[in-house]
Amino acid sequence: MPGFERVFLLGLMGAGKSTVGAALAGLLGWPYLDNDLLLHQRTGIDTVGLAALGRDALHLQESRQLHALLDVAPPYVAGIAASVAERPEDLGVLRAAGLTAYLRARPATLAVRIGPVQHGRPWLGAGTPAVLDGMFRARDAALCLADVVVDTDERDPAEVAAGLLPAVR
Repeated sequence: MPGFERVFLLGLMGAGKSTVGAALAGLLGWPYLDNDLLLHQRTGIDTVGLAALGRDALHLQESRQLHALLDVAPPYVAGIAASVAERPEDLGVLRAAGLTAYLRARPATLAVRIGPVQHGRPWLGAGTPAVLDGMFRARDAALCLADVVVDTDERDPAEVAAGLLPAVR
């Protein structure tokens, strides 16, 4: 059976999608496509601007970006917005189009990785740990439906990327 030509990394902010994605893409010799960057390029609005339009508008644009991503010729590794967990149809589309890997991390780990500066994440504010805990509780079960679930707490991104290689091939 041939391997996958698209790898979709799912996870909350701070889970390691960008770092692990770039490392995995490097190992495979494929490009890494970042959802936030592609969304900004497509809409001309950065994440802060989209967030200012409201949660529903942001998530709608993230869903549209996900579908636009499927028009990109493979192979590639892509980081996907965690809001996909709130749209089961989008999660199903991803699973049909390639390998889905949920980079799972505890909310406390996410808060440390994100740090006190919330660039592009105005919805976090001063309540980062509580907001992340709520996001984790709301999205974890759906994201666990991914083809592969990898706990990234206390793991080196290069190790996580290397560990995903057998699933891709």
